[in-house]
Amino acid sequence: MRTRELIKSIVLALLVLSSIVLTVMIWNFSPDLTDADNVHTKDATEAIGTRYDKAFSQVVTPLQLVHVENDDVKGMPANKDVNALMTVFQKHRIIEVEDIQNDDVVLLRDLSNHFVVLDYPSDIPLSMYLNEVIEIPAKVPTNFKFNRLILDVDDAQHVIIYAMQPNHQRAIKLETNLNTKYVQQRIQKMKADLEPYDDVVTNRSTINKATYMYAVKAPKNLKAYRTIFNRINVEDLNAILFDNTPIVRTTNSGNTTYNNKTGVVNYNANRETYDYTNLSEDEHSTRNMNVNLPRAFDFINKHGGFTDDFRLFSADNDRGYIIYQMFLNGRPIFYPNQLNEIRVLWGERGLYEYSRGLLKTNVTIDNGEKPESLPDLEDVRSVLASKGNIDFTKVQQMVIGYRMSPIKGPENSIEIQEGSQFIPTWYIQYDHEWYEYKDGELVET
Repeated sequence: MRTRELIKSIVLALLVLSSIVLTVMIWNFSPDLTDADNVHTKDATEAIGTRYDKAFSQVVTPLQLVHVENDDVKGMPANKDVNALMTVFQKHRIIEVEDIQNDDVVLLRDLSNHFVVLDYPSDIPLSMYLNEVIEIPAKVPTNFKFNRLILDVDDAQHVIIYAMQPNHQRAIKLETNLNTKYVQQRIQKMKADLEPYDDVVTNRSTINKATYMYAVKAPKNLKAYRTIFNRINVEDLNAILFDNTPIVRTTNSGNTTYNNKTGVVNYNANRETYDYTNLSEDEHSTRNMNVNLPRAFDFINKHGGFTDDFRLFSADNDRGYIIYQMFLNGRPIFYPNQLNEIRVLWGERGLYEYSRGLLKTNVTIDNGEKPESLPDLEDVRSVLASKGNIDFTKVQQMVIGYRMSPIKGPENSIEIQEGSQFIPTWYIQYDHEWYEYKDGELVET
């Protein structure tokens, strides 16, 4: 018994001693934050804006909305309310899919006289859009692309979506289980911003209410804006793309080249442009935009690359390029070089090319001048249709955008880094390219 009591006392003493030692260690514990600080610094260095700041639906957006109710046609550029319209379909489903085809022009025989048109600036894979953007997956042809959605919002049914192929020879009809009142309520909230639009027939594929080209009838009260820029640090972009590996730098006549074994960057200090090529990636990029569009979006969003209101503007299946363009108030901004663009080319395994301007807007304000009017739609249409050097059948879009015009500094020096004006202007998409309409002519942007 005495031996057992002695053992119990020794064990108890050891437990008490262990408790005391652990308590002292906890009181005096000081974590090593060196690695944590390094990680935080590394993350901060490898981003040029707020990480994961954009939703896919904020980047893949319409160019304009047109509301048609019988003979009343009104529309607006794609502001935040328009971009959020398609979110009403989330948590709903598609209950029936129909493929409508025609050798000439597709006829939507069941389309009512109350519908909403959403025109997009680029051809978009329908499968990707349904899955990734509005999150209502459906079994649709994987190779089908659209540049127009029509939402039939007649009172007697659920919302029906028609995705229109760019050549207007094919459409995918998607019957949803969403009540039309939800879309009608959204449109009602926008009505104060809607203005008269008109339909335009440009060729034999734009001959009915589903296929007309729509544009603002009489653009008035358009304000110009002035902006001040901040500059994106070249070293921050290098840290993202070179993964902090040793870099060789050479400078020649204002152009700086950075390169290592895996990539090369050309930085133009005068134009404030940055062009990266991944030398370890295959030059022959994949053309599957169902894959490339989500990959490119994730890459740019991950390092905060959507520093302004950038939106998908072109997805070129032939060359593989994806172009995001800067917008203001729902209108695209145009400039002769890529200061207003982010351009991505995706390879077989990863990023192959990445180009962008190095300026981001800091403050944008009304320039204080009197709002102006632009030529009426009919005047622009009439002039273009009468031009002998313009084939009006190749006109695809007519919209109001902004021309980015550098503010002149002392002695008329151009100080684009300091600020610019955004001036409202007619822009015409002609034969898949965008032009400024100026004095009756189409001028390259």
